[in-house]
Amino acid sequence: MLQSIRVNYSQSVLLYQDKPKYGLPLKLILIIPVILLASSIYLWSTGDAIGSLALLTEAFIIGLILWFVLPREYQVYENHLRIVLGGPFSVKVGFQNIEAIRITSRLSFNVNFTTTITKSYVEIAINKGMSIAITPTDKESFVEKANLALSQWVKTSVWVEPSRKTTQ
Repeated sequence: MLQSIRVNYSQSVLLYQDKPKYGLPLKLILIIPVILLASSIYLWSTGDAIGSLALLTEAFIIGLILWFVLPREYQVYENHLRIVLGGPFSVKVGFQNIEAIRITSRLSFNVNFTTTITKSYVEIAINKGMSIAITPTDKESFVEKANLALSQWVKTSVWVEPSRKTTQ
């Protein structure tokens, strides 16, 4: 009989967290909703209510998209990694799905949660699927803490395949 393995992430202990490093191009993109809002106010003051409402709507939609999509924190728990996004959204990657966590500078097609243009980034290599790219403020410390938590999880996990326990 097959049993499903349910990972309860909400009961995990937070071991380490880091903020994303925001670069200048991203900071410049973040002012787009502010410019649209200012333009909306100007159009309203000149009597163009329709144009003002259109710009206000665009500012709201673009601001909301940026707020939901940009990472706020990168967290290491005892059994998973979590990328905190805006509002109630986050991306959780269980250690059972992670092949490796490393700093790399290679070009690859991956899920991108980077917030700056940089030569090197932290790659979270997934067993079956695309890797995830992130840019924490302190890359070395993040990778060190994440790999420490991953190796501890591999040692103590009861449902890790035997080949993985001996190779790491």
